[in-house]
Amino acid sequence: MTEEIIRKPRHIGHKIALVGAAICALMMIPAIIAFGWFFFTRGMADTWTPSMAAAVFFFGCCAGVLHATSVPQPLLPPDSEA
Repeated sequence: MTEEIIRKPRHIGHKIALVGAAICALMMIPAIIAFGWFFFTRGMADTWTPSMAAAVFFFGCCAGVLHATSVPQPLLPPDSEA
């Protein structure tokens, strides 16, 4: 029982949110690299290492929320006039 969900086309707000999600996902890459560098050179006791972990977490959550926002809503079923 596989029903295809028909969605509305993306409007400008959805497209902006999708671009923002892509930017946040790309910003995660340098944050992950910086976290790895701080972790292996300074350890978790240094204040920069947890800060970079928080930056990775922030960019990941930001990308997830913006991607969820960019998905258009499904079309409503037609009104049944009885």
